[in-house]
Amino acid sequence: MMLSPKIQRSVRVNDGQLLALSDRAQYDHSQAGYLHKRSSDNNKWQLRWFILYQNMLFYYESENNTRPTGVLMLEGSYCERVSKSPMERNASFCFMISYRRESQRQYELRAASEVDCVHWVDSIREARYCSL
Repeated sequence: MMLSPKIQRSVRVNDGQLLALSDRAQYDHSQAGYLHKRSSDNNKWQLRWFILYQNMLFYYESENNTRPTGVLMLEGSYCERVSKSPMERNASFCFMISYRRESQRQYELRAASEVDCVHWVDSIREARYCSL
């Protein structure tokens, strides 16, 4: 499971606990669906299945996978719409999850529609514990 090194240092959760949370998220989540995620290494968009559970955003290779590819801890995060070049397809459906520390990775995501994008951004903003 992929957690950023900084999050690993600040959050004490082991793989077994994350897998148990991921299992629970499969059945008890506030939102789930496909989003495109921009990869960190080659800037290509990858289609991933996302599940929002409490203040965690799990993502999987597909809807049928039970083991997450990664998880984003949303505590301390910001979720904002991103404007892209008008030449880029689906540019208006992009949003970014970033953190207070500039050195932490930013996650760029793209929804399939305006409605989906607004719903995801609102749900992620509400999922942060500081917003509860």
